[in-house]
Amino acid sequence: MNCTVRKITVSELPRLTELFDYNDIDDMIAENTSLIKNGTIDIFILLEGEKLIGELHVSYESNDKLEAVRGVRAYLSAYRVHKDFQGMGLGKFLMKSVVDTLASEGYSEFTVGVEDDNDRAFHIYKEFGFSEVIARKYEEYQGDGYEYNLYLKRL
Repeated sequence: MNCTVRKITVSELPRLTELFDYNDIDDMIAENTSLIKNGTIDIFILLEGEKLIGELHVSYESNDKLEAVRGVRAYLSAYRVHKDFQGMGLGKFLMKSVVDTLASEGYSEFTVGVEDDNDRAFHIYKEFGFSEVIARKYEEYQGDGYEYNLYLKRL
């Protein structure tokens, strides 16, 4: 399988609905457009040819310094691989590609949030060295609430 990883463009944001069922697509597009344009985030996508099969959001800044500090610590979220492509190592390929890219830009710490019932994500993150719990967090997105542990990986 010949897959590539690259940053999504603003015009491609509607494609993210292929991987997640957003409650408000227009809000998601507007929010991510603003964040990408001001350099606060990037969204890396995994493609097989032109087929979108994965995504990983990277936040470079956060109001919570435990999550992200520009140039030092990046917060990784919305890590998804299309269900038809899970279990093939493609999610690991996506994660490794993104971490390697950010490390080459000087980032040495990475954080992820993992909900208690997400065993698949926890297993993958643990394999990548996200082992230190540094906070218990709660956030809401488009009306849904998420409680999770914030894990840290240091290079």
